Amino acid sequence: MVDFQKLPYMLQLLDDEEPAIQSAISKELADTSGDLSHEIAALGVDISTTSQKLLSEMLLPGRRETLMAEWQVPPQGSHSVDGDYETFESYLSMVSDFLHDGITLRPSLPDLLDILAEEARTEKAHISENALRAWLFESGRFKGNKDNYYAPENSDLCWCIDNETGNPISLSLIYILVARRLNLEVHGCNYPGHFLAMIQINGKKHLADCFHRGRLISVEEVLNSNKHISDYARHAITESAPLGSILLRIIRNLMHCFKKGQRFEDEKVFTMIFDKMHVD
Repeated sequence: MVDFQKLPYMLQLLDDEEPAIQSAISKELADTSGDLSHEIAALGVDISTTSQKLLSEMLLPGRRETLMAEWQVPPQGSHSVDGDYETFESYLSMVSDFLHDGITLRPSLPDLLDILAEEARTEKAHISENALRAWLFESGRFKGNKDNYYAPENSDLCWCIDNETGNPISLSLIYILVARRLNLEVHGCNYPGHFLAMIQINGKKHLADCFHRGRLISVEEVLNSNKHISDYARHAITESAPLGSILLRIIRNLMHCFKKGQRFEDEKVFTMIFDKMHVD
């Protein structure tokens, strides 16, 4: 662990381009949890944008080690998560902590979801699944991250809430987890190629495309207009996705993002996690 008294001097030396100094700092920072946000906040120091990026990269090995140490694989792999929202949310929090820069302070994922749910409760006298969908997405508050669709940050739900954007699965999960805090029923739809949320309106199943402003799609209409829909797609839009399969989809997304961004060490970490969690 980094000596707190040394930290201010180490931060000052980040701009020093001497290889020996950079190597020494990297070695010190690698022996941390990968998150110095509380320590840096306590110091009250300003760090340049360039130094922040360098510091975050130096802390990344520590975040990898922390993720691997904290990610406990249950006996039944991803199946053990099904129906267990508390465990599911804890895995999502670990992913968010890994993807965070390790420098800036921010609330935890449960706290951010609690805040969002309380805001919805305060602003809406009567809240339903459909009303929450409109409040989050139809209003334009949360939008699909079309400009940086493959950015790993889209799997960091804390980042998505702070920036009010994300990919289809992260936006759907915000909807699902906020709804759960409001005692509402929103589930995931593991549709191939584009994750959706699933709700009931007047007793009929509808899909919500959270990436496209919460656009509603009637399951009945989809089935009636697509007589030759595949069995896989039919099952996806009629049965809610198990939490374990959603978690695996997030991990696969990150594997793809890291490979695309040539972050091969991070791809390797999530490939190992996927292999351990994936149980047929």
